[in-house]
Amino acid sequence: MCVLDAEGRLLRVNPAFERVLGYEAQAACDRTLASLAHPESSTHFTKKIEQAIAQAAQQPASRHSLTEQITGRWLTKDHREKRLQWTLSVDNTSSEESSPSAASATSSTSLMVYCVGHDITEQAEQRQKSKAETQLYLQTVQNMQVGIYIWQLKDPDDAKSLTLVATNPAASQLTGVPAEPILGQKILKAFPALAETGIPEIYAGVVRNGKAHDLGEVPYRDSRIEESTFRVKAFPLESSYVGISFENVTARKQAETQLQEQAAQLKMLFDQAAVGMARLSPDGHWTQVNQKLCDMLKYTMPVLLEKTFAEVTHPDDLEADSQHYSQLLKGDRSQLNFEKRYLAQDGEVVWADVSVSTSRDYQSGELIEFIATIQDITQRVKNRSELERQKDELISVNLILTQTMALLEQRNQELDQFAYVTSHDLKAPLRAIANLATWIEEDIGSTLAPENLEQFELLKNRVQRMEGLINGLLEYSRIGRVHQSYEQIDVDELLRDIVDTLPRPNTFTVEIGPQMPILSAKKVPLNQVFSNLIGNAIKHHHRANGSVSISVQDKGEFYEFAITDDGPGIVAAYHEKVFTIFQTLKARDELESTGIGLSIVKKVLTAEGGDISIESAVNEGTTFRFSWPKKPNKLLNAT
Repeated sequence: MCVLDAEGRLLRVNPAFERVLGYEAQAACDRTLASLAHPESSTHFTKKIEQAIAQAAQQPASRHSLTEQITGRWLTKDHREKRLQWTLSVDNTSSEESSPSAASATSSTSLMVYCVGHDITEQAEQRQKSKAETQLYLQTVQNMQVGIYIWQLKDPDDAKSLTLVATNPAASQLTGVPAEPILGQKILKAFPALAETGIPEIYAGVVRNGKAHDLGEVPYRDSRIEESTFRVKAFPLESSYVGISFENVTARKQAETQLQEQAAQLKMLFDQAAVGMARLSPDGHWTQVNQKLCDMLKYTMPVLLEKTFAEVTHPDDLEADSQHYSQLLKGDRSQLNFEKRYLAQDGEVVWADVSVSTSRDYQSGELIEFIATIQDITQRVKNRSELERQKDELISVNLILTQTMALLEQRNQELDQFAYVTSHDLKAPLRAIANLATWIEEDIGSTLAPENLEQFELLKNRVQRMEGLINGLLEYSRIGRVHQSYEQIDVDELLRDIVDTLPRPNTFTVEIGPQMPILSAKKVPLNQVFSNLIGNAIKHHHRANGSVSISVQDKGEFYEFAITDDGPGIVAAYHEKVFTIFQTLKARDELESTGIGLSIVKKVLTAEGGDISIESAVNEGTTFRFSWPKKPNKLLNAT
């Protein structure tokens, strides 16, 4: 406490003044109180005192006629800052009461100001701190990513009286509802869909009992907000207020739902996969297996899950398995594929194609588990072993065939040489006999009896027949062994050339049908077939005015040719025999024939991949049908 004169100088100070500001009475007196104020407060304090004194001077004399409060910053003697609140009382009673003669002269100087000061430094610091904390809290709330709504319960008995008094920007972002239209609104007007819930009553309960409440995940939807899910918590505030913090977890819920659906799909794929599937811990224990793997190894699922992969591995594959496991464990490889053997519960060996990959923590790289697909390839391995065995056998057979073919080639060459030498050696004496018979006939033919001339003619016919047999045998033996190249053959043109070269009566007709093909074939064998069949039809016909027709049909991969005559026909019993070598239907003295022609036809067609059949009955003519491939048979050609 202190007393000031009209100039604001200190007249007296009490001990409390000395303790607060550190000035002793003697040092403080004759100084103005304003001089002790902080420079920022000094001018304001001086002005306030001057105003108070001026107002007091204008009023009637009265002790403590005017009271004024001034708060400001003050400096102690040791320059520490204090916050002081001064209450000023101005006493404007003059000394004329005691000394009337001096009243007019001393009226101004007798005015005194009584100052009572309160040290409010701690309170000011506390208010400043509280203000800073409040500002920090407001900034925090405004910048939080969590939505905040502050509701005031205006009527403690009516939850519908909850009124929105504050919010933050995050609330608008999370709900899509701007703050301005709903601030000051009651809860059911701000969020009408809450009328169908007990949430307003829960908020009111938090105000009444002062206890926080976690509402968990709350779905909400109205005309402004699409179907969304919010994580909501309510907490009590001072007086009648309740704070609501919330997060929009819709995207997370959708992601969780999607993950759950994907997990369910993956589990279904895992359980119903057509191959064995398994998950294993880093120490090699099965943690999840599907039924297919259990069936493969003949274990029940609980029993298999108690084992490690090594316990069901064939002993001979353990070392290789250990190397694979080490590579995956160290991270040298993230995926491996290999074949191995398992031992089923009944001891049966099961071959499997195994694919193993690792699953690691994204950040630390630590191994979480192994994922394996296991396919039973036991039958495949058996088939492969059988194929290997057959391959070895085939190689052996091919080697034998190669040797046999070489030997056969040698034998064929020897046979060709033998046939050539034989035909030459046989033909030479035959020609000599024929020549000798001719010479004898020319020399003494006129003196010989008719029966002798007939015998000479018979001798020459036998020689010709023998030579024909030799030529036929030589031709028959060479079928399929003489290499011939393929060429484009116009069958119509080929047939006309053949018909022109074959001897026949002038009254005998040969008709070549339309649409004869052009095909790739060996010309000589095809010529042999047509020549023999057409020649036989002419030779064995019983009439000079007979006829032969040649036709063709497209049979897909083959052409089927038909040579039809109107001759005497062939008895059914001889349909197969006519293709036997040396087989004739009439005695050779009755009709000169070697019996080789149809044998040559049969052998040529077999060599070229074709076939021949006969349709005939006595006195109804004969049809020979043979097939000829449209394209060369590479396998037969190679053989």
